[in-house]
Amino acid sequence: MQRGSSRARSGPHSVRTAMRRVRNAFAVGAIATALITATAPAASATTNSEVGVANNMYPALKDMKGYIATLKSFTPFTANAASQVGGFWNKPAIDTSTMRGITSGNLRQQLKSAGPYTTCNPSSSNNCVNGPLHIDAFLSADATNVDAVIPTSDGGTCTASGSVECNGDVDSRHLVAIGRLAIYSCNGSWAGSTKGDDPSNAGSPPLAFGADANGSGNGKAQSPRCDASPVSGGAPTTIPGVVSWLGTSGNRIAVADPASAPFGAASKQALVQNGFTWTDSGPGQNVFRGSACDSAGTACKVRLESGISQVRGAVTANAGGNTQLGLVAKSNVMNVSWTSSSLNGTTGNDPNTWTEVNPSAYSGYGAIEQYGVALNGGNAGAAAVWSDLFTNDWDFDSTIQGTLAAYGY
Repeated sequence: MQRGSSRARSGPHSVRTAMRRVRNAFAVGAIATALITATAPAASATTNSEVGVANNMYPALKDMKGYIATLKSFTPFTANAASQVGGFWNKPAIDTSTMRGITSGNLRQQLKSAGPYTTCNPSSSNNCVNGPLHIDAFLSADATNVDAVIPTSDGGTCTASGSVECNGDVDSRHLVAIGRLAIYSCNGSWAGSTKGDDPSNAGSPPLAFGADANGSGNGKAQSPRCDASPVSGGAPTTIPGVVSWLGTSGNRIAVADPASAPFGAASKQALVQNGFTWTDSGPGQNVFRGSACDSAGTACKVRLESGISQVRGAVTANAGGNTQLGLVAKSNVMNVSWTSSSLNGTTGNDPNTWTEVNPSAYSGYGAIEQYGVALNGGNAGAAAVWSDLFTNDWDFDSTIQGTLAAYGY
């Protein structure tokens, strides 16, 4: 997978070191109850801004929205309660919030093609629905999506042509989080009859959150309950254990599509690096997309979901009858706001069975790096403020780093 230009990727080691140095000063157990609710010194909110955030990182940013607003003198952010499809973001009657979760590649493509998310001229015919909507910052799931809005002349991959706007500021491009993988399965205490929709069905919402901003990925309210049965004998807790477990007939695992999702690329690397033979076409195929995996029966060992947020739903919905394991983002199962079952109205880690994967298991891929970038041409002065936040505050602010750690980064 292309992971950014050499110029744009300069200095990630020093950034990661700074992030870890800050995190080591805090106990994660206290973060969720103390740092998330911390407030910055009073400041005059003067800068209007709108921001798009990759779905897996959105819950953490949503919790920090008040802190970031006061820290950098932004007009207070409002957050959308659920992901919205395409131009819905740009229809004021549907969603007037200024901080939104979105499938990362979708937003990047909209920014490149002057779609409804990008700065545009309402009198022109460049697909501005009730526009323009000024996105001033983009926190992506990976470096590739950020590079796609930075001009090639600055080391990005965006080439202006026709209505395409390459408005990313290369100087603001910044490592904002390092994702973690976790092995996920259903716990017997939460086996139930939710009858969750298969997240790969066309009729199911293809987004991460369903009815809630921290949802399960299967279009249902966030719930720990599962259609699937617990893994017989207990779920494996290491990637070598997963590879061995996959050798049994009928056992399969759900992962994000490595062609478009960084967490999926890391998942593939983890399996292959530890001895799994990945065959996604031709004779002996054992990797299939969504419902094709169901039709393949025992031949399917790996079921590909469209994104990392859908993987948890594939397990809890028992997609195909026996997708017993998933490689999820740790951020999908930490600090979850529950909206159903006996956990309704509470916040805590997913009570189903999950174990963090040692990054050495996917060392051939490397760290799952997520990037942010400021976008020029939106609200006056906002890009400069976001650039300052990324480059001067992000790695060293204890509340920002503490909150990210509490959410699995």
